[in-house]
Amino acid sequence: MNIDNLTLLDVIDRQTLQSLQDAFAEATGMAALATDETGSVTRLSNPTEFCMSLTRKSPIGCERCNKCDLQGGSDSSRTGRPSVYYCHGGLVDFAAPIIVNGRYIGSLIGGQVLTQEPDEAKFRRIAAEIGVDPDRYVSAVHKVKIVPKEQIDAAANLLYQMANALSDVGYQRVLAQEQADRDASIVAEIQDQFTDINAQTDESVNAIKSLTDSFKNIEDTVAAAAKAVATTDNIIKTIENGSTQLTLIGFNASIEAKRAGAAGQGFNVIAQEVRTLSDKNTKQTAEIEKTLNGIKKSMNDVNEQINGVHSAIEQNSAVIEKLRNMLENVNSLISKIK
Repeated sequence: MNIDNLTLLDVIDRQTLQSLQDAFAEATGMAALATDETGSVTRLSNPTEFCMSLTRKSPIGCERCNKCDLQGGSDSSRTGRPSVYYCHGGLVDFAAPIIVNGRYIGSLIGGQVLTQEPDEAKFRRIAAEIGVDPDRYVSAVHKVKIVPKEQIDAAANLLYQMANALSDVGYQRVLAQEQADRDASIVAEIQDQFTDINAQTDESVNAIKSLTDSFKNIEDTVAAAAKAVATTDNIIKTIENGSTQLTLIGFNASIEAKRAGAAGQGFNVIAQEVRTLSDKNTKQTAEIEKTLNGIKKSMNDVNEQINGVHSAIEQNSAVIEKLRNMLENVNSLISKIK
């Protein structure tokens, strides 16, 4: 709340203010009114016929009354004490300032009494100035309550205490509003933090999903590698079988050579078989090399996938750490509100 824009009705609502001044008027038997920098903000309590039915009914008289009320409040705010004075209509009034944090926002006005019997000539002159029937004016002023000065001073001090209480209420309200404004700012910051947290959470969820997909790719790659290894095993077994056959043929060739002696024509057939088996082994070896290269590539793919997963995990860890810091900030802000 900006203290420069604070008004009396910001401090206390009109109905409560009216009730307070009505209670004062009933307790003292005097009139009471609340004003701010622009004029009255409540209905006049316990008004006299002299003021309400005559003086204030006159345009000139009403204007002078308003000026008196404002002047009384201004004087009291300047001195910081209740101001007791004669109004333009010749009655005794008093004012007490309502000051919040050094700024005058209004006054409580009381009075509409006399301290002695009225001077009829004086009041006839005032009646003529404001355009009121002098006889009615004199008749009305004789109905005004005559109060000892000590009683007026006591009533003025009571009104002053009431004004001070309202000043304290106004100050506390300003402090409360300032705190509320700070709290509102903190709450807005918390909301922004939670918005960021939600965004970071979404990012974390997406990162986890990416991890899941990466692990699925790893599973597929490993399965392909396993299949390649199985194929290699079959090829190796074929080579082993071929080697066994080659050994047997060589053994048989040795036997034939011994039997044939010089006639070694059968060795051509054996040699042909050996070459055939040798070619077969060569082809199988090439396939083994090709398969092993495939396995190597698959394993390289696995490594790349693992590196990608590792990078994703690091990023996810960074996001989680950021979320943790943001939550700490939120907790700190909430503690300020408490």
